[in-house]
Amino acid sequence: MSYLGVLVLLSLLIVLHEAGHLCAARLAGIPVSGFSVGFGPKIWKRRWGKVEYCLRLLPLGGFVTPAADESDFGAISLARRIVFFAGGPLANLAVALPLFAISNGIEQGWSFYQLCIAPFGQVAAACWRLVTILPGLFAQPDTLSGPLGIVVEGARAARAGMALTVALSLNLSLAVLNLLPIPLLDGGQITMAVLEKIFPPLIRLRAPLTLLGMLFLAGVMLYANVQDLARLLA
Repeated sequence: MSYLGVLVLLSLLIVLHEAGHLCAARLAGIPVSGFSVGFGPKIWKRRWGKVEYCLRLLPLGGFVTPAADESDFGAISLARRIVFFAGGPLANLAVALPLFAISNGIEQGWSFYQLCIAPFGQVAAACWRLVTILPGLFAQPDTLSGPLGIVVEGARAARAGMALTVALSLNLSLAVLNLLPIPLLDGGQITMAVLEKIFPPLIRLRAPLTLLGMLFLAGVMLYANVQDLARLLA
């Protein structure tokens, strides 16, 4: 698998993540006006029904836009908003199940247990491992990898016959990282929604906290990419 192949794989997993938000919105009865893959200027768009589907210049990310302004969206019940925000990570977790089933079948045989039961425990165990290593990543920021490092290392692993492992790792990382309680991420949106329900005046902090979350994530991304470049040039 080439570098381009890993980038396409990552973009596909992002599409699946955003599709999870779209399905969750429909399940929760939340109207949607936009489905975007990537950030920045639109390079392709098409409208189907009431939803505009867009491909943007920078493919590493995406978002689903509810057809409501901030006050109308805030008036939607907390449970329905949590369903919407959790839809993306849950979609990635759901995709991991057949990936683990295929891996089990190849490595351990195509039994009912390996295909239909073991993947649930494997998804839970893999997510827990990711959660336990996160504090170490932030304690040792020089070990962080950005998109550049992910693509390079993913391509190397895929060429070594670990393409399925790469797909699983990227997919589960999308699920777990998006559930972190950082504003702008799904976990941050859920956390803010719950806190605003408990203490409504906190809604005034939504905009500045979202901006801070955006700046924090941009800083981490920039730092990680610089680290990746330094390692590649070393």
